[in-house]
Amino acid sequence: MSEQTQLQLLGTDTRPMFDRFWEIIAPFQVELWNYCRKITGDPWDGEDLYQDTIMKSFTSLSALSIRTQILHPKSYLFRVATNHWIDICRRQQRIKFEDYTDEQYSTNDPSDLFDVYEAIEYLLQYLPPKQSAAVVLMDAFRFTASEAAEVIGTTEGAVQAALFRGRSTLRKLVASEIPKEQTHGQPDANIVQKYVDFFNERDFNGIAGLLAENAVFSFVTQSSKEFGRDTIMKASHNPSHYQRSDLMAVMINLWEKTAVAFYKTIAMGEPIALNEVLTIETEDNRIVGIKCYCFCPEFMEAASEKLGVPRESAD
Repeated sequence: MSEQTQLQLLGTDTRPMFDRFWEIIAPFQVELWNYCRKITGDPWDGEDLYQDTIMKSFTSLSALSIRTQILHPKSYLFRVATNHWIDICRRQQRIKFEDYTDEQYSTNDPSDLFDVYEAIEYLLQYLPPKQSAAVVLMDAFRFTASEAAEVIGTTEGAVQAALFRGRSTLRKLVASEIPKEQTHGQPDANIVQKYVDFFNERDFNGIAGLLAENAVFSFVTQSSKEFGRDTIMKASHNPSHYQRSDLMAVMINLWEKTAVAFYKTIAMGEPIALNEVLTIETEDNRIVGIKCYCFCPEFMEAASEKLGVPRESAD
């Protein structure tokens, strides 16, 4: 094994600190993931935002150490997620941005509460990010206006105004029955099916033949990556990892995106538990990227519920 570089050694030194950080934020992880899912509109983007939030929060700690104001872990995490999502939207110019004033709107009337929760995850893509955050924080997570203002980084009056506008817009969208947009680029289904077939035949030479030379395999959690076909076939796709005869791959449509599910099965290939979910990126008849979500507990629980099978036990 080659000698570790200075960066790798530094990474080893930070593990105890990251473990301490993880213990502090553990009580808020599920709420944070659900928040990320709602403001982005679906679990795919939500998981990406969640992972980015965790890493950005941790890497910002040294700068935060010199601040004298009280830093509440939950508010801090939600604020990092909100600001990062707003930055993403600005870069991609996905949404029109509006200025917010301190104009006051009354939101104390119970009849005024937003009441179309079934539609919220995809309707939110039509709102400016601050309106999305205000609706989700106050209607779904029951934050007060003061708490939401701290997260979004604005005044209570601006939050009330954003909430009022967001609710009004969403009701109009529901009434107009705007169809859900396809927001994710889809891979070549033929290539994905070949990957599934090769896996079920345990033909790893076949899988290698589908991979581009510079393909990247990503464990979504903590952004761990394997670079290159040879590395992937020696590591995550090493045949020794898949000697189980009860593991079967299936091409699925999950939250409007083509993906691959790995199921624990019984006789005749009937799935009884969800083992893993992968997404595949294709280009020029080759697989150029694979993302693995198996170490993303909130995402896997949501996928398990959506697919109607329990998650496989780690035992």
